[in-house]
Amino acid sequence: MRTLVGVLYTLLPGMVLFVMAALLTPHVARFSAPALLAAEIVSGIILLLALALSLQFNHSRIFFALLTLLGLCGGVLLMTQTGNPVTRATLNGTLCLLVPVNLLVFCFSPERGVFSRYGATRFGLLGIEVLVIAALAGFQAAPVAAALHVKFTQLAVFSHTPVTQPGWLLFATGLLLLNDRLIQRHSAELAAFFFALLAGAVILHRQDAAGMTAFGAAIAAGFGHAIIQQSWNMAYLDTLTGLPGRRALEEQMRQIAGPHVIAMLDVDHFKRFNDNHGHDVGDHVLRFVASRLQKNAGGGRPFRYGGEEFCILYLAKEAHEVMPVLEALRSDIENCRFEMRNRQRRAQEEGADTGKPQATGPLAVTVSIGMAHAPHDGTDPWSVLKAADQALYAAKHAGRNRIHMSGA
Repeated sequence: MRTLVGVLYTLLPGMVLFVMAALLTPHVARFSAPALLAAEIVSGIILLLALALSLQFNHSRIFFALLTLLGLCGGVLLMTQTGNPVTRATLNGTLCLLVPVNLLVFCFSPERGVFSRYGATRFGLLGIEVLVIAALAGFQAAPVAAALHVKFTQLAVFSHTPVTQPGWLLFATGLLLLNDRLIQRHSAELAAFFFALLAGAVILHRQDAAGMTAFGAAIAAGFGHAIIQQSWNMAYLDTLTGLPGRRALEEQMRQIAGPHVIAMLDVDHFKRFNDNHGHDVGDHVLRFVASRLQKNAGGGRPFRYGGEEFCILYLAKEAHEVMPVLEALRSDIENCRFEMRNRQRRAQEEGADTGKPQATGPLAVTVSIGMAHAPHDGTDPWSVLKAADQALYAAKHAGRNRIHMSGA
């Protein structure tokens, strides 16, 4: 259920944009020529803004996906203006193949920058595709057009759309692949690619200025939202644990009002994990602790404070309410073991050498927790955090793997 909610939440902005485009398209189709031109200009501006954002933040996958959208719009315009049926069929067939293929290739390719040798390869790929389309359309080879429109089935539903059957196969395959990825990782960028595929299929199905204008703007806006969301994540989320980071904590602290409890949590003997097992195992430990905090914080909001130290905010809570929750959390981390793969074996598989012998088996992790309570409104949250930090050190000096309350 939690996975389903996460996927739906990730898809929500794209769903809203897609529905808006679907509702606006019939109205755009009834626009006068000047009004339609104005709508196309607005759509083009949204696309250019998304391109500028992708360049500013060096998101090469989104940048080249937007160039694919630009090529799709150009191809649709050419199809609407040409009167040669062979040329039209060739353009349609190549677009139905290349649009989903390009979107999938760019979506699953590594992020290597726009103006780099990897970016040059992608520019070259798009350039070759444009040349191939121009050559095929220029030669007006009827057998090529027929091959691009090959039919796998005689179902009547395919006779009502200009999208080729190979094109539908690629679009459907791409949507299934992206849906699988979205279940595994709730990413705004993956959601934007998902709806770009869906909207691209609609544009090729309609092949008119109204559909291209409305759905083209929706695709560009979706990618723009993905860039902003990723930039926010980089600024406020800790990349290792996925928890909100120090900047997010500072933002939250400025908004606190009323009674609250702050708990500071530290992984016991964390340096030993790094020294005895290597830093990658230390990273696993931090991710493990973060996952337990996310599941068992009991209504508190966890943050990664820095290093092996975490902070949990409990708003509108009293100390006697939070203490059993923290004790249950401490016990859960202590009793929950996790298996580590042998790093040497994994390194051999990857062709590297860790330089450290590594024993397999479950690793035991314990934490020390310090907590402080602000009993009334007007208490400075930073002073409460400082008191919780001092209580944390008292817990560590008292033997670790325990909770200490400030003032106790």
